[in-house]
Amino acid sequence: LVYRYYQDHFGGQAPSPAMLKAYLVQSTRYLNGTGANDTLPSKSQGFGEISLGRAFDDAARLVEDQNYLLHGSGETYALSGIVVDASKPLRITLAWTEPPGVSFAASYTNDLNLEVEIGGQIYYGNVFNGPNSIPGGSPDARNNVESVFLPAGVSGTFQVRVHAQNIAGDGLPG
Repeated sequence: LVYRYYQDHFGGQAPSPAMLKAYLVQSTRYLNGTGANDTLPSKSQGFGEISLGRAFDDAARLVEDQNYLLHGSGETYALSGIVVDASKPLRITLAWTEPPGVSFAASYTNDLNLEVEIGGQIYYGNVFNGPNSIPGGSPDARNNVESVFLPAGVSGTFQVRVHAQNIAGDGLPG
């Protein structure tokens, strides 16, 4: 369903696997029941429960699917946007495909860092307190999905930067 919805609403192109993952993470709702009610992303709920209602709502979305490639460590990709509807949360997710890891060490290869600036605050991917991102903290060096979730009420221009801390392998050989 999400694959087809993406094609129908974002230019007809098929989404990459990383885009599908990012889109689904964007469509989650925070769980606060027994065993959850924790800080995202967590072992109990990941980024939350996927909500198809949120996935298929009429919220404005800006999607970038492999339009820009980071080729080496130290590169940065940046884009900016304007919050269109302050009554809805602002959610930004970066996802990428990792090459196969080695069996005898950490399975992650590349380190991309998501940074979002809005309202004079800088938010790093996966720095949360409960369901929402908090300013400050440190970039996430392990995960190939990084998100910044801000509650409804934020407004103005935002800057998104992706820093290639370490590019050590190609997730899409060839």
